[in-house]
Amino acid sequence: MQLNDMLKIFITCLLFILIWWLLTQGIRKLSSTRAGSGFRRWGGWSIGLFIVGAVPLGFSMYTEIFDERLDANIGLGLAMFFVWAYCAVLLCATLVIWGRYVYKRDMRK
Repeated sequence: MQLNDMLKIFITCLLFILIWWLLTQGIRKLSSTRAGSGFRRWGGWSIGLFIVGAVPLGFSMYTEIFDERLDANIGLGLAMFFVWAYCAVLLCATLVIWGRYVYKRDMRK
C-alpha cells in the first residue's frame, strides 16, 4: 500500500514539529544547567530554524493542493527531500544536545 502525497506531507510536518520541539526543550534544559539564561540567546535561532523548515513544507502542501499536474512535480520532490534532510540534521543536533544535558546532569551528581 502506497501512501498518497498529502499524507506524506502531513506526517513529515508532524515529525518536523516534534523534532523542533525536542530541540528547543533540550536547549532550554541545557541552558538552565548553567548560570543565567542562555535560552534567550538561542530563541531567535530557534524561530529561524523553524522557518527554514516550515517554508518548504508550506510550499509542498500548497503545490500538492492547488497544482493539478499529470507529470512529475520536481519542485514538490525537491522540497520534500530538503525537509527530510533538514529533519535528519535537526535530529542529530537534538541528540547531541540531549546527550550533553544528560552527561552534565550525571556529572553533577
